[in-house]
Amino acid sequence: MRLPFLVAGWLAWAGVVAAAGDPAGPGPELWVVTTAGEVLVRAPLGHEATWEIAWLHSVAQVEIRDAFAWRDGTMLLTDQRTPFLDIAGLGHIPGRGELRDDGEGGYWIAGIDQRLVGDVHRFIIGSVHAPTTLLHAGRAYDLSASHPGVRARIEVRPP
Repeated sequence: MRLPFLVAGWLAWAGVVAAAGDPAGPGPELWVVTTAGEVLVRAPLGHEATWEIAWLHSVAQVEIRDAFAWRDGTMLLTDQRTPFLDIAGLGHIPGRGELRDDGEGGYWIAGIDQRLVGDVHRFIIGSVHAPTTLLHAGRAYDLSASHPGVRARIEVRPP
């Protein structure tokens, strides 16, 4: 399982970016909220306005990373990285992003830029055996540790 290694590498890179700060002052915030209204994460979105969800595929037991961005008031799924294309529910659809080699023996679907309905990402938090982790601004938020199997949403809110 590559999840701890990839998360550690991402955090090291993101920590350097986050240390630079945001000279524009407070801006929008990234929120993770359960359908019951419990706030799991509330963090400044920052200048880059990007985040990732790293999750372990429950059947194939491989890490998948979905990348998102907030651009001009719109939430987009921008990229996906996966070690395999032939596992349940995954794959490349011609015309939806560009299929590339991820440089680690897997696949990178770049430039998806698909708008999320209502500018909200709805998902079910994985179990501790198929964890879901939010990666943002040099931090990893292990959502599965406290809320496995819970329906949640990611949204961007004004400060």
